[in-house]
Amino acid sequence: MTPIETITAFIAAWDEYNLEKIYSFMADDVEWTDIPLSTVNGIGEVRAKMDGFPGVEACGFDMHHIAANKNVVLTERTDWFDMKGKRRTIRVMGTFELNEDGKIMKWRDYFDSAEFVREFGDLAEG
Repeated sequence: MTPIETITAFIAAWDEYNLEKIYSFMADDVEWTDIPLSTVNGIGEVRAKMDGFPGVEACGFDMHHIAANKNVVLTERTDWFDMKGKRRTIRVMGTFELNEDGKIMKWRDYFDSAEFVREFGDLAEG
């Protein structure tokens, strides 16, 4: 697969919310950063982060634009999550770097922290 095909398939796995399929696109030593929130390192920390997502009923990444330069793929998306009876959306710019095996080794998502708090802040309240 080309880098764009890989990330398009990765996004499709999110649309299915198939966690094992999502993980299969990542290198064991993946680094995932949600700027401005946090960074996790390694597939074990990614799994722990995903286990902490409170009650995702469905989700999807609506792709607006995708571009690649060699092994780096840039995406402009609107991500949405159905959680606790509410659809939560956030606009995201993502950067994916693939290793020589075509696995995601670095993933950085950039989004507005105020928009994140507006959409997801109540989940932290319990």
